[in-house]
This record gives sequence, structure tokens and C-alpha cells, in this order.
Amino acid sequence: MQGIIDSHAHVCGKVLFPRWNEVMERAEKAGLERIMIVCTGVEEAERAIEIAARDPMFDVACGFYPNDILKVTKTDWSRLESLVKEPQVKAVGEIGMDYFPYETTVPKELQREAFIRQMCLAAEIGKPVIIHMRLATEDTRAYMRTYLKTPGIMHCYSGGYEAMGDFLDMGMYLSFSGNITFELDDRSTQKAVREAPLNRILVETDAPSLTPAPVQGRDNEPCFVTYVLDHICRLRGMKREELIRAVGDNYRRLMGG
Repeated sequence: MQGIIDSHAHVCGKVLFPRWNEVMERAEKAGLERIMIVCTGVEEAERAIEIAARDPMFDVACGFYPNDILKVTKTDWSRLESLVKEPQVKAVGEIGMDYFPYETTVPKELQREAFIRQMCLAAEIGKPVIIHMRLATEDTRAYMRTYLKTPGIMHCYSGGYEAMGDFLDMGMYLSFSGNITFELDDRSTQKAVREAPLNRILVETDAPSLTPAPVQGRDNEPCFVTYVLDHICRLRGMKREELIRAVGDNYRRLMGG
């Protein structure tokens, strides 16, 4: 049976990296075959690239998170432009737009400039993007229509059913996370989970964030992606093995390997 792929986990960040061995032991016991290590800073990316160079279980994505843009220096941009060319780096991300009022302090214009710059970088090197979109569906979609030149992943997709078709038309895959297990999750997103084309679905944890409802109160880890898989299977009326196989095929089609 194919192993499980977590398409988005921050396992080289300050929360989970100090517990690397135990986190990975639980991941392997849960049947994880591959993990995309998503990095939001250059130091984190360098660490992840070193790990991925030794172990084919890991791929790397790096980019500047929209809420961090005020801290990014010219040197950081230069380092990112070099790092994304490394063979272990499969995607540019996570990048995008975030209008969540309780966390976002970066002006929309600065977010937009960084988002466009990184989409253009992905186009230049021919790699997919991983897109973060929170309470910013309309603007994200508009900028993508103009500047997106490579396919990619809508990370932790919560754009709803109505917007889904536009993102699919732009070559995007929809990655679902632990938020779909929450009791108060948006019905439109649940409809997207049920009706998205099977050949465009991915699953992720966004570890250590978005812990699935059954294990709330703990830091999220790649091993908990099984709860996301099972929730999707219930909504779509399909077997876990079938979904794991489809997700694996989708990930490899997009990222290679």
C-alpha cells in the first residue's frame, strides 16, 4: 500500500524541530511516506534543505509568509532567490495574502508586492507555488490571474466552493487540513471537499497549527494527517486506501518524483 503524503508541515520551525526524532517516529508509525517541509524564513530553509539532501522522505518549500514581510531584508531576498534553485526545494511558498485582523500588521500593498515578486520567481525557475490565503480570496485570486505562471497548491484551502473552479482553472491543487474537521467550519468549504476533482486533492497538517478536532489541545504533527484523510473519506464516501493513492499520485504529478 502507498504511504501517506503530508503536503505542508512546518517541522523545521521552533515548535517541532527540537522534538524532531519523536515527531518523525510517530509519523512513520502512522504510515507517512513523504513530508513537504514548508519554511517561512531562510535559516529554516537551509536547515530543511540539509535534511532533505540526506533523506528522500522530505521535500522543501521556501518563501516569505505574508505576515513576515516587514522583517524581510534585501539580504533575505537574495538568499531566497538562491535557495529556491536547490534541487531539494520543490516549491516556492508559502506565499500569499492574509487579512486576518488579529494577526496581520503588514499593509496590503506590501503583501501584494511580495506575493507578486515570489510568483514571478517561481515562474523564472519553473517551480510550483504554495499559496496562503486567509480572508483574502478576491485579491489573491485577482493577483494570481495576472501573475501566476506555474501550477501549485492552495494551502489549507478555505476559499469555498464558489471560488474553487477558478483556482482549479489556474492549475492549482486544493490541499485540505485539520480545519475541515472543526464543527464550525464553513459549509462552502465542506462542499468543496466533497466535490473537488479527486485528481486535484492533497492533504496536509500545517503542523504545528490546525490540530484536527479529535486531538485538539496538542501541537499538530504529520502523524495527525490521518484525521484529515478520514474526514475527507467520510464526506466523499470513499475508502482511505483509495484517497491515499490519489493524493500520492497528485503530489508526485505536481512536485515530481
